[in-house]
Amino acid sequence: MQRAFDYCNYISDETAYNQSMHRAILLLSLLINACSPPPSIPPPSTGTVTSFFTTTPTSTPVPLATSTPQSRLSPVSYGPEAEDFPAAINPLTGREVFDPSLLKFPAVLVSISNMPVTARPQAGPGFAPWVYELYIGEGATRFLNVFYGDFPRAIPNINGGCKVRDEIIHPKGDWIGNRVWLDENGNGQQEAWEAGVGGVCVRLLNGTSRQLLAETTTDSNGYYAFEHSEAEVIIQFLKPAAYEFTKPDVGNDDGDSDADSTTGETPPFQTDSTASFWDAGLIGEAVSEEPISAPTPIVTGTPPNWYIPSEPYVGPIRSGRLTYNQIGHMFPNSCLVYASAAWDIGERLDACEIVFGVDKSTPNSALLTVTRLRELAEQSLNPGQPVNYSGNSFSDQAPAGGQAASTIKVFYHSYTQSAWQYDPISQTYLRWTDLADGTGTLVPATDRLSERQMAFENVIVVFAEHLRFRHNQLEIDFSLGQKNFAYLFRDGQGFKMYWSTGNREWEKTTGLVRPMHFVDVQNNPIPLHPGRTWIHIVTPFSAVTDQGNENWLIQFVQPYDPEDTPVP
Repeated sequence: MQRAFDYCNYISDETAYNQSMHRAILLLSLLINACSPPPSIPPPSTGTVTSFFTTTPTSTPVPLATSTPQSRLSPVSYGPEAEDFPAAINPLTGREVFDPSLLKFPAVLVSISNMPVTARPQAGPGFAPWVYELYIGEGATRFLNVFYGDFPRAIPNINGGCKVRDEIIHPKGDWIGNRVWLDENGNGQQEAWEAGVGGVCVRLLNGTSRQLLAETTTDSNGYYAFEHSEAEVIIQFLKPAAYEFTKPDVGNDDGDSDADSTTGETPPFQTDSTASFWDAGLIGEAVSEEPISAPTPIVTGTPPNWYIPSEPYVGPIRSGRLTYNQIGHMFPNSCLVYASAAWDIGERLDACEIVFGVDKSTPNSALLTVTRLRELAEQSLNPGQPVNYSGNSFSDQAPAGGQAASTIKVFYHSYTQSAWQYDPISQTYLRWTDLADGTGTLVPATDRLSERQMAFENVIVVFAEHLRFRHNQLEIDFSLGQKNFAYLFRDGQGFKMYWSTGNREWEKTTGLVRPMHFVDVQNNPIPLHPGRTWIHIVTPFSAVTDQGNENWLIQFVQPYDPEDTPVP
């Protein structure tokens, strides 16, 4: 088994830890945890998809749309400095935001529960530009969500008429396809913040005879693909009854809708390589196909879940941790939100909002409306100190020297397991989570607001010192001037790198700080993929190993944390 880092060969001057102790602790942990079942996730699809259609494609030709060749998007490259980002681009994602005026407000950092399992699916993590997952003791983790530039919202999750595909398609070679999306603003163009539509039936037809060549459905985020065909073909999208197709061929070919607004079909086309730009946009109001049952005439007692807001919210929100200050200081003027804390922890935290639940017997009832989330961001604005969360680079082009990484299994504890599977069609890692039952069985991790599987372009592992404050109360050291090992997973590859909170010219000139940044051994920026980032925080003795066949394991080694000695 390959170790996470070879300290002697990878970085010759890294001697902060005793290597023999490192190996002994790591080996002991791996032997103990080897007794637990490994996380189990469904195997990927190789491109053959079971038919879910109940109708037969028509053999009667219909009028086909014609289109003028359109331009393609140029690869993007942003950062690392603020002036390297266009005005509407979020420096935490390298993506355009819905409302650029929101970029002037500081981030809101929200503590969201991962345990108990009844907290899942959580509301909000699927929208956060950055999510930190940190160990909080007793085998559990928690998410600190950085909301900046965009805010969560409820998105209609319509039934596209077919089964939502949850298998990941791995084409054997070139492929054609891309996405069916919900054109929320109706402008005929895909925005980075617009969601996909799952369960839409998609067919590949021969361009001349209209013979059915293949059929598939979109996944929860709207993506689909077919194996490349040598023949001239047509892609046919079957729209849900309550929706219409948006106007086609608006703007560039990567962001437009290619489906004729009447037939739902593309023009006949032929390609000799991968064509990842065949999309369809849907507009309209979602209408439930299920009959609405009449309310019960008489309601007695307290209705279940009465505390859930009628508007979009984030949560469940849980208690504060000392590490939140460490992260919050990297986002100047940010607002920290949590649900209470032990007295000796709370007095040390810089909270701007504490959200209380109903009572101790209802741990998932502490929720924060998105309206209040935005108010907190606006109230945190310091007119004399403009927000600057730049410092990282983003590029469509992956760095050189990566190792194939299709599956990443994450083991914090036998009751806290997860995984990431790379989807080459969406170019994201899809998140899976366990049932907190020790079996290692994993299911798609969705966001409560969208009901779609969470997808992140970047998965990062940072190695950091976990300092013991008292039993089950740890503080992770992200103080100024720190630098340690890290891994970046993007584009189906893993890369060794560093995380750093060191000062650069901007920090030295202004005396201010920015979020942690990611560099190579020569301190050159390591580009992230444009999109969102999930950051796993692990101890220095933890391991990231390439287990072969594109499978990786993140093995968390718990810090030394004995029971507190009772005070007489």
